[in-house]
Amino acid sequence: MNKAESKYFNTAKRMAEALLALMEKKDFQYISVKEICAKAEVSRSTFYLHYENTAELLAEAVDMIHERFHNSIPAADVRSAAISYKPRSELFLVKDKWLLPYLAFVEENKHVYKAIHTQMESFGAERTYEEFFQQVFSPILSRFGVEERKHGYIMTFYRHGLTAVLMKWVEDDCRERPEDIAAVIKLCVGEERG
Repeated sequence: MNKAESKYFNTAKRMAEALLALMEKKDFQYISVKEICAKAEVSRSTFYLHYENTAELLAEAVDMIHERFHNSIPAADVRSAAISYKPRSELFLVKDKWLLPYLAFVEENKHVYKAIHTQMESFGAERTYEEFFQQVFSPILSRFGVEERKHGYIMTFYRHGLTAVLMKWVEDDCRERPEDIAAVIKLCVGEERG
């Protein structure tokens, strides 16, 4: 990456960080380009050089948040190659080992997830979940002998169900503890009784 590209990406990152900081205090739909520019210390023309509107910036900020989450998970745990040699007992993703870090991350970034909920289709949140399910969940289903033609149906069920639980939790301002939400998710998929 050359110096100009680096400056471009650093400016974009500053604007994404500014938006996320503003979202901690204010709902996304009420944040103006002027506020973002002031917080990021950039001009309006710089903003419009990078983005057409605030929704486009939000999409990039969400991608940045998801990248942070993916980088926080040890790579060896989620690579398809790792899935092929792990014991099947370690491949259940609806377990505290996987759920609690994710729920803690959602809780920490709940202002972003509230915005995601209100504009899910605008910035590809579904795409991010789909990629994760294809990279991780589908190879796990194969390990359990599930026919590939059924993977899409199962992944759709889990993706929409988990997303609905998460969004309900975020709507409720994450008042429940992550451990309680993990228990609800496990109950929904039959991993835990009572």
